[in-house]
Order: sequence, then C-alpha cells, then structure tokens
Amino acid sequence: MKRVQGPLLALCGLLFCASAVCGATRPAAEQGKIDWLLKEIGNSRATFIRNGKEYDAAKAVDHLKFKLLWAGRRVQTARQFIVGVASRSQETGKPYEIRLSGGRQMPFEEWLLERLAVYEKGESASKQPPGDGGVFPEEAMR
Repeated sequence: MKRVQGPLLALCGLLFCASAVCGATRPAAEQGKIDWLLKEIGNSRATFIRNGKEYDAAKAVDHLKFKLLWAGRRVQTARQFIVGVASRSQETGKPYEIRLSGGRQMPFEEWLLERLAVYEKGESASKQPPGDGGVFPEEAMR
C-alpha cells in the first residue's frame, strides 16, 4: 500500500497546483479589458522586442497568453496584467519594447497603458446618460 501512496500524493499535488494555475478567475470586466488588449496587439502591425529578439504580433500574443495562464490568480486587473506580466522578461528583467509600423520604438508597458486608457475612455463615455456628454440614440444611428 505504501508504494501507491507516494505516486498518488504526487498526482494529487500536481492536480492541486494545476487547478490553482489554470483555474484563474478574474472579474469579467477586467478579463474583457485583457482580451481587448490582446486583440489590439494581435491586430497591430508592430514588431515586439523581447530580450533583444524581434517577434511578430501573433508570437507576442501567444507568449503573453502563456504568461497570463501561469500568473493565474495573481492577475486580477488589466493593470496587473500590463505591469506584472506583459511589460518585462521574468528571466532577465529587461523591459519589452514595441516598434510601431511608422518606426517609432517605445516601452511596451507604455503602449499598453495608452491602449488601456483608450478602451477605458470609450467605456466610460458609453456609460454616460444622454445630455451628459454621451451619444444620443439618434446620433448613434448615423
């Protein structure tokens, strides 16, 4: 019986760890922001620079999704995703960079925060009632 206990305990421990990592739940609004940011990255024509190597948008998205998966419950907000997962290498500590299609290069964290501000500005504008700077229904139909 003791021969079975060791592997069984190891398997239980592995399943517990996997559920903690893969079972990450975050507020739906924050997950929506993260998903939007990942789509923005994927739709960009930018070059992503990680540890001195250049990657296309699809590879950047795959890499960030993997890092987000492993971050699990530690990431509850879009800002935590940007600062804790998407802005620098865990291995070297070097910040990620982005080179935009026009040639401008900047810290990836800065670009992501700018994109998040655009998302949140649009989100807050859509929550305003008409007459308070929001869009009237007739204007939305144009």
